[in-house]
Amino acid sequence: MKHDEIVTIDQLNYHLIIAKKILELRDRWNDQYSWYSVAQNENYKRFGEIYKESMDKYGKEQFKKYAKLRSLRSVHTAAIDDPKRESFNKVWSMSHMDNYKPSPTTNGDYGLVLPGHHHYC
Repeated sequence: MKHDEIVTIDQLNYHLIIAKKILELRDRWNDQYSWYSVAQNENYKRFGEIYKESMDKYGKEQFKKYAKLRSLRSVHTAAIDDPKRESFNKVWSMSHMDNYKPSPTTNGDYGLVLPGHHHYC
């Protein structure tokens, strides 16, 4: 038996103390803080409702500024962005992509897609 493989009583006691502390910590967390994750889930479910109420109360433009400042997900600003996106799509047609067929190769062929009208000066 090598010297590295010898386990002393002090090492065993230390590992027992650490294991006991971990169990105590887990029990204390379950007693005192286990409600937190449930409450957090309930609050997160209300985010969509709260943002909708705020948009109705303060207006779309004000809410859009807030959403941009707080970097909210686009899911919460979809009602504001959809009309703008639709009007943009009407102005800038992507009809030049109608006849697009992807290349059977993995890297594609250069010149497969012709440039749109806005690329020509």
